[in-house]
Amino acid sequence: MEKINPNEYFSINENMSSYIDELVQALRKDLPVYGELKRLNLSVKEVKENIARLTDFKNDYNYCKNCPGIDKCDKTIPHLKMIISRDGNFINSSFEPCDKILEKIRIDNQYLYADFPEEWKESSLQTLDISKNRAPIIKAFNDIVTNKARRWIFTYGNSGVGKSFILVTLANTFVKGGLGQVAIINAPRRIKELSDLSRINKEEFASAIVQLSTVPLLILDDFGNEYKSEYVRDTITLPILLERQRNGLPTFFSSQFSISEIQALYSTGDASGKIKGKQIGNLLRNMCEEEFDLNGVSFYR
Repeated sequence: MEKINPNEYFSINENMSSYIDELVQALRKDLPVYGELKRLNLSVKEVKENIARLTDFKNDYNYCKNCPGIDKCDKTIPHLKMIISRDGNFINSSFEPCDKILEKIRIDNQYLYADFPEEWKESSLQTLDISKNRAPIIKAFNDIVTNKARRWIFTYGNSGVGKSFILVTLANTFVKGGLGQVAIINAPRRIKELSDLSRINKEEFASAIVQLSTVPLLILDDFGNEYKSEYVRDTITLPILLERQRNGLPTFFSSQFSISEIQALYSTGDASGKIKGKQIGNLLRNMCEEEFDLNGVSFYR
């Protein structure tokens, strides 16, 4: 058996001791981390005995402090932060969801429907490019949320002028302001789903109608391109809008059509159909007060 050289053995131990001392000093110099660990009342001996775990905590803490963003988290297990705790004489480490992912979950839960690209949730009034076309829309929105004005917002224009994007931005502001849940629905898709549901599951259909009628903010995107029939108009569209009008709930629209064109599109069927179409037209005019024409805007978002 090979003999151990005593001088080499003590040299390794001295080097390890020196290395541990350097890690301890690094902890002490990192004031935010030192403040977090101070509550554990660790002795110098305990710090040295647990230096690997405490150093891992320091690295994890500083990574989260300089978070690159939820989508760019490259930890081994993303979106978890390390927690150090004491259990008698034992120092334990555990993990829990980071504050940013918890906030994202909280925010996501406020979107009853979110028929738009996920990255649009990052848009805010602070980052929005406010053109002269958009400024009156934002003014109307502020009137609704600040002065509790019982009015709606109707935007229209050609494809690609940013109708949907600005309304999603307003919805983000609504949610982050703690004003309640929002439902942002693609009207053609969701109204078809409701129409199908009304035939196969009356109970779920009724529940969905109640949700859309009572959610604090409803946005109907691409309104006017949904399939229109007497049944859709009288069982889905009109009941939802009338209930929201009755309760003074904010309702926003993006459309390729003006309100007059929406009225014509919904005037289906016999003479009574024209009356119902006119009812929708008048309801939109009264509640929206004005139409915001975004044609001429040269950017998509």
